[in-house]
Amino acid sequence: MAWLALASLMLAGCANSPLERGDEEIAAIGPAHVLAGEDRGGERVIWGGQIAAVNPGDGYTELRVISYPLDRSDRPRWREQPGVTFVVRQPGFLEPMLYAPGRFISVLGNSQGLVERQRDEAKMDVPLLTAESLHLWPVDPRTWQDSPVRVGIGVGIRL
Repeated sequence: MAWLALASLMLAGCANSPLERGDEEIAAIGPAHVLAGEDRGGERVIWGGQIAAVNPGDGYTELRVISYPLDRSDRPRWREQPGVTFVVRQPGFLEPMLYAPGRFISVLGNSQGLVERQRDEAKMDVPLLTAESLHLWPVDPRTWQDSPVRVGIGVGIRL
């Protein structure tokens, strides 16, 4: 019976997301799908990536994020190729020193289609995500990747 409890505990910690999903379904739509016109509008999604810019607004903060694919725990796969840029709109104020460019983030929210943003001297359409929940990952991504599971039984000698 103790083995069953231990196995349940180990499996429960394997793929936990820091974002509370609730009962609503999460759509398998990424920022690239929205940019390609494949979004049905208002879909509840989880996107993530690396913060490129922080822009406070009137009653909200916008983060420009370079998307990365997510693993099953909703962590950005920072060693993969980055994707398209998207904008996260979070009601209220986000501290720019905390939500700084270079930090990785995962966001649960609703896709809102495309918005036009100025980037350098060009205007571009980017996917917009209104945030429901944010998770800011530790500064060093090597500390939040899966660590290998080590299980040992009995007496061992290490040299």
